[in-house]
Amino acid sequence: MAIHERIDKDEANHLISGLQEIRDFYNLLFQLRRINGENFEESLIERMMFNSETLPPLGKEYWWYLGFDFTGEKPRQLMILIFRKYGEKMFFNDKEMTLKTYRKNRFKAVISGWVYDGEQVVSLGDTNAIVELQPNRIVTHLSGQDLVISGEYPHYTISLGDLIDLNIERSASPQKKLAQGVLVPPFGVGWVDTFGSVEGTVYGQEFRGESHLQKVVGVNPFGPFHWSRLIFQDKSVATLFTLKTGKSSETLFHRSLKFYDNQNHENIFFVNPKMRISKKIDDGVTWVVEASDHDKECTMELESHAEANQVMKGGGSQVYVEYAVVPRKFSLQTRTRDITLDYLGKGWGTFEDAYW
Repeated sequence: MAIHERIDKDEANHLISGLQEIRDFYNLLFQLRRINGENFEESLIERMMFNSETLPPLGKEYWWYLGFDFTGEKPRQLMILIFRKYGEKMFFNDKEMTLKTYRKNRFKAVISGWVYDGEQVVSLGDTNAIVELQPNRIVTHLSGQDLVISGEYPHYTISLGDLIDLNIERSASPQKKLAQGVLVPPFGVGWVDTFGSVEGTVYGQEFRGESHLQKVVGVNPFGPFHWSRLIFQDKSVATLFTLKTGKSSETLFHRSLKFYDNQNHENIFFVNPKMRISKKIDDGVTWVVEASDHDKECTMELESHAEANQVMKGGGSQVYVEYAVVPRKFSLQTRTRDITLDYLGKGWGTFEDAYW
């Protein structure tokens, strides 16, 4: 066989393999859209958490960890992000980051993180590092420290050198796991969430509370949205999500608010409710959420104790602002119930404001 014929055959095989991998990517999004809930095999979590996808143009993939500490009055939190996208480079917090795929499950990406210690936000740095995905194990680096996420649902460990050492177990919260997807070809996004209790140390201090480990894949432009998750003393959970049309826009769509009542084992879901979100700035920032549908109303006032920004540019731009919040007011009224902080106890959480 002539050399050029062998090269042509190799190129054809590479193209066929790439097309198959892109098809697998869309099949995954379709599977996640079809699930859209908590009823799915746990093997899907490990398949997503410890594997990378072949990304088409506009493709993105990231791993995201958020930990809430319940041992103090202030909402101590920890965030770790591993992010990659289609393309050769991007800017993250004004630092140029190289993006490269070496082979399946080995790539160069953005690694970032921060800790709110109850007094101030401490950056864990922004690092352009190689990520290695192994069976039930993610290995990379952040600011010169080995970052390792390992385990199998619902048991995981997260370590960052001698700075962070955490163990995640099944939570008493009613939220355990979630798989969701939105697919309007050629665009789509899907994700899996695992929710657990966490215990260990962060910067030598006890860290004990609840955690959220997420893996996201998508092919979509960046876009503005709000997202929040609150956890209360009784392990009840409130979550909200809405897209918006711009940074300061009050026009919201694809709205949802969900409340998981741990004491009564009841889920109260607002499906595309009327929703208003406003930002008050007095001595600090307070986010006010008002939502209603035909038989339910909910009002929250979320007081921010700290905020951390992440700015992405390249192939589109996006700003993520994470607020460590505590609910100073929470009221959910149905035809038969009136749920307040007197019932739930104290709360801790995150409110996210993302925009172009």
